[in-house]
Amino acid sequence: MELPDGHVVPLRTAIETTPIDSHSYRAKIPLDHCYLKTAHGGLLVCIVINAVQQHFRSTLLARNHPDTFSIDTLFLRPTEDGEATVVIKDTRPGSSLSIVHFALLQDGVERVVGYASNRNLDLERGVSYPTPSPIDPKPPPADLAKLADQLDSNWIGFSALWHPHSFLKAFTLLQYFFPTKPGTPPNISDAWIRFARADQRFTTEILGSIADHWRRMIENYVPDSKWHQDIIPKRLAQANAEGRLEPAYSTSYGYPTLSMHLEIKKKLPPQGSEWLFMRARSRTIQNGRFDAEVLIMDEHMDLIGLSHQLAFITKNIQIADMPRQPKISRL
Repeated sequence: MELPDGHVVPLRTAIETTPIDSHSYRAKIPLDHCYLKTAHGGLLVCIVINAVQQHFRSTLLARNHPDTFSIDTLFLRPTEDGEATVVIKDTRPGSSLSIVHFALLQDGVERVVGYASNRNLDLERGVSYPTPSPIDPKPPPADLAKLADQLDSNWIGFSALWHPHSFLKAFTLLQYFFPTKPGTPPNISDAWIRFARADQRFTTEILGSIADHWRRMIENYVPDSKWHQDIIPKRLAQANAEGRLEPAYSTSYGYPTLSMHLEIKKKLPPQGSEWLFMRARSRTIQNGRFDAEVLIMDEHMDLIGLSHQLAFITKNIQIADMPRQPKISRL
């Protein structure tokens, strides 16, 4: 059994782009962050944001709009591991904010398109009013110090097996903590998350990838799903008692994303954050498609990011669970 080692490409490296010319940027999508060979939508959003922010540090430097605070993305075709190119068009350079169009291409074919809005978040000023917490119903309280050592009775940790040939490598790079007694309707999924490697932190530029990792509400409607919110705490408790890690289970269905909107409400500190809380909620699940609203909160339960997604529900390729192996401590 393996956990991610030093040879696995860190997420912050996986999203890096390099300039080709004034409006084109090259990316290299690593297999470590793919499902089989397909890059997940959140990773592609982060790659685009990296290219857009580079664009505003060079070609559009005079605008002083370094921060991508809103991005709307359409996923036209699957994108696989390997080289890709992001092409940017200066749609609306402005004084208070600027908007650019982007297209991510692979093998000369458009795979992802959309618009990104940039401004300087450190200089934002304007009307502000306090609003109620967007988290309703509230999740169980969490003591993050106890959570890290599996000592918080309200939450139970899930460190999925990492394996170089795993179908779910991208998923296993994170550590998840689920409510032991979920008190939410089945259309809601809650989780605290941190990286499987102790030396990695969440930063603002990778929030797009994080938003795409946890939206498994559909599994709560499948009575025998291993991801059902009432089943997974029991399976994890049994695994902990036996001193082993659970596999990264296949889901009941596939959930390909058609579109994603991401808004950054507040920047994370430059040094990053160890913990994030995520709530995914679906308003309607009908005719093989569903919406997902994903809230991303920091350690103080302040809203950091908000994502709206449209996804399809498809027949899934059932991948055998990786063999169970003895548990080892977090790196």
